[in-house]
Amino acid sequence: MATFGIDVSRWQGQFNFAQAKKEGVQFVIIKAGGADDGLYTDYKFINNYNAARSAGLKVGAYYFFNAYSVTQATQQADHFLSIIRGKKFEYPIFADVEAGMADQPKATLDPIMRTILTKLENAGYWAGWYAGLATYYWHVDGPALASRWTWWLPYWGSTCPKLDGIQMWQFGGNTNYIRTNKIAGVVCDQDYSYKDFPTLITSRGLNGYTKAAPKPAPTPAKTLKVGAKIKLKSTATVYGTNKKFASFVYNSTFVVREITGAKKDRVVFAPKATGDITGAVAASQITLV
Repeated sequence: MATFGIDVSRWQGQFNFAQAKKEGVQFVIIKAGGADDGLYTDYKFINNYNAARSAGLKVGAYYFFNAYSVTQATQQADHFLSIIRGKKFEYPIFADVEAGMADQPKATLDPIMRTILTKLENAGYWAGWYAGLATYYWHVDGPALASRWTWWLPYWGSTCPKLDGIQMWQFGGNTNYIRTNKIAGVVCDQDYSYKDFPTLITSRGLNGYTKAAPKPAPTPAKTLKVGAKIKLKSTATVYGTNKKFASFVYNSTFVVREITGAKKDRVVFAPKATGDITGAVAASQITLV
């Protein structure tokens, strides 16, 4: 089942996320920054992040990469990570690959993409890449990348292409064949997500979340039965009398050999499951080990 979301940047201005939620938006992918004009942080990123959170929306982030070498890819990935550090995201963090960067030969662009995505992944994030069909088919090993990292496809049509690996589809922006191109009164890119990213990401402790510690297995209930291990209380006496046991008995662990008596309160015990009986005691005067 598809989940409806949007992606925003400074171009949406003072965006009304609360209104967007009322219109059915469930998540937002926010531009963190880019490298197409030096290394910069989108000046609306912090405001958009906080406002989306306040509106109760799940969030992810993207960065407009402009890398033409593995060295540049590493520098830009580091910059992206520095912007989002200390924040939490329920959706992936994406490497946006378009413009001139996306037109490079496969032999150049594919290792650049792998460098970026591996670095983001190794930093503890669920990494993804945003790229069109031309990039997928001719400029990277699309099937291989999509099988490992989340592929967010921009394709402004009425239906999503039938390709394995598409986990998010940007179906409209200025042009929209499915619904109005405006959200909260503003022209906005719109998306469908096909994966339950919030559950997957938070349960794995990614994107700023801490993995929940596994619940300890329940301790089996201890019941009085033949074969159970017991110790005698310091006030215990021989069953039916006021006679004390030998002192060593109170410091030892025994095995129940029989449970008798009209009220099943007479416990016969011994050092082992076989061998000589040590004695009998009232059930109320023992402790299960």
